[in-house]
Amino acid sequence: MKHLAVMCVFCLLPACSSSTGGGSGSGENDASQDTGNGGNDSSTQDSSSSDSGGRDSAGDVEMGDASDGGCPGSWTVAPMAPVSIEVPADGGGVLLHAAGAGTQNYTCTAGADGGVSWVFVGPQANLADCNGNVIGQHFASDGGAGFPEWITTSDGTYVIGHKLAAYTPDGGSGSVPWLLLQAVGHGGGSGTLSQVAYIQRLDTDGGNAPGTGCDAGDMVQVPYTADYWFYGP
Repeated sequence: MKHLAVMCVFCLLPACSSSTGGGSGSGENDASQDTGNGGNDSSTQDSSSSDSGGRDSAGDVEMGDASDGGCPGSWTVAPMAPVSIEVPADGGGVLLHAAGAGTQNYTCTAGADGGVSWVFVGPQANLADCNGNVIGQHFASDGGAGFPEWITTSDGTYVIGHKLAAYTPDGGSGSVPWLLLQAVGHGGGSGTLSQVAYIQRLDTDGGNAPGTGCDAGDMVQVPYTADYWFYGP
């Protein structure tokens, strides 16, 4: 079953996801997979601040270093990012950093002109902490591929985002773009993801649709990895 919590500005769209498990919605080129290019802006934001504690699988701060099973402080230090996808000044600090690994999923769809093409239908990925422990899942919400969802397995809180900007680094055209997304829906309680205002997808590897032709109705799952950063007050 899927969550129903998207901000009113998107009320005319289907609602967001409601189960604590993953699923994929149908849609377009999502906020999690967009083939647009935000421009190769090499300027980056400098993040000189550091966090003395890591975060456990629930996103709660753990003091100390990785030797006690927690994450090192560097795991939650805000990364440098291109200006075109940097978090706004009022976006807050890092609430959670997760490593995503899974697939970007596509279906071969016939167009009005009789041609066929791969259409993105959503991601399907696990989210892990610095030790590789699964802490959540990532998939398309009921709003479709343009409204991806992230949910934690520990407390069931979730956030739904919508793409603000995309960026393809030099030499990175073989992978899905880096993204800045704004949170447009939350639910599941008052845990970490319920506070998220912005999400960045960085350091992507893989995930692009096949470049070859296809037969209508075909589906393909393309492996990818990425780092997801969640920001809020």
